[in-house]
Amino acid sequence: MTILEHPATLGRPVVDTGIVDVDIHPVPLPGAIDSYLPKRWRTHVRAYGSRTTNGLQNNGEYPQMYGGAMRADAWPETGYPGSSLALIRDQLLDLHNVQLGVLQCIAPGGQTLNPASQALNQELAHALVRAINDWQLEHLVYPEPRLRAAIPVPFETAEYAVAEIERVGSDPGVVAVLGLSKTLEPLGNRRYWPIYEAAVAQGLPIQFHLSQGGGNPNTGTGWTSYHTEYHVGHVQSFQSQILSLILSGTFDRFPDLKVMFVEGNVAHFVPLVQRLDYHWANLRSEVPDLQRRPSEYVRDHVWASTQPIDEPENPKHLAELIEEFCPENVLFASDYPHFDFDSPETVFPHSFPEALRTKVLRTNGQRFFGLEVTD
Repeated sequence: MTILEHPATLGRPVVDTGIVDVDIHPVPLPGAIDSYLPKRWRTHVRAYGSRTTNGLQNNGEYPQMYGGAMRADAWPETGYPGSSLALIRDQLLDLHNVQLGVLQCIAPGGQTLNPASQALNQELAHALVRAINDWQLEHLVYPEPRLRAAIPVPFETAEYAVAEIERVGSDPGVVAVLGLSKTLEPLGNRRYWPIYEAAVAQGLPIQFHLSQGGGNPNTGTGWTSYHTEYHVGHVQSFQSQILSLILSGTFDRFPDLKVMFVEGNVAHFVPLVQRLDYHWANLRSEVPDLQRRPSEYVRDHVWASTQPIDEPENPKHLAELIEEFCPENVLFASDYPHFDFDSPETVFPHSFPEALRTKVLRTNGQRFFGLEVTD
């Protein structure tokens, strides 16, 4: 059970005329989660910090997340971009008619700027994600029902991850579980299966957000020298994770499991899935228990978000790529308040095919989160 008492009026999200944004990054003000942390862990963090699978303390993200990686106009008078509910409302929810905005709190601000769920101290990771989830529910979701939470969990410690899903997963303010793209083992590994079982039991999909960490270099051939190299090469982790989930039989084991890869765009999945189908046909004797073609698992279990959107010179080509991947499995993501924020009106103008635009901005999100489909 959550320690919080949600408002009696907080029911299922209603999305009828607006859009679904699956990627909003809130950040607590410095000290904001202290009251949610036991004294032991407040003292620990002040004295020792939080070491993660990045191998770094404090701001281990690259580039410096709270310097040039944020929208210049998203800085409130105090605190970080993403810490002001008023700015989230003004710059995103109201301006772009976002009726469901999914919060993905990766870094807990003043405590540490690394992902809390990747803390190597397993008990600390558990305490931090509990504090983050209670903070975002009480200070963002309950005051603003257009916002809902994807709850971070300590993914590398299945016992604690399951406990957190069971603690707050039934709260109406929660719409998904949050994982990261870089894990210690590929996501199809059986060590993660209890987490999938718990998510399915609560009726929650899982959103895997782009990340560093996982104890591995950020590309398949080593560490990058430049941010451009790092930024483009990130998608390698998504590609390896989708291969693992499908070929390990995870989706056969959990036929109701839905996952979304967030902030890795869409286009690179198309040739990957086509190539996977081809090699599966030739090598299927290695995985005889796999019941269907890989592309069929993608259709039923795998979603992708748009940000950072692919922008070919001919806009029609973007529509073609989405159609080729799976037009029912692509959802809009703004990535607010990061510097590469995508406005729905800019990336999907009204000249974009209307039926596909409606799917990406609204109806696909309704289906993914189990809401009433109005179109």
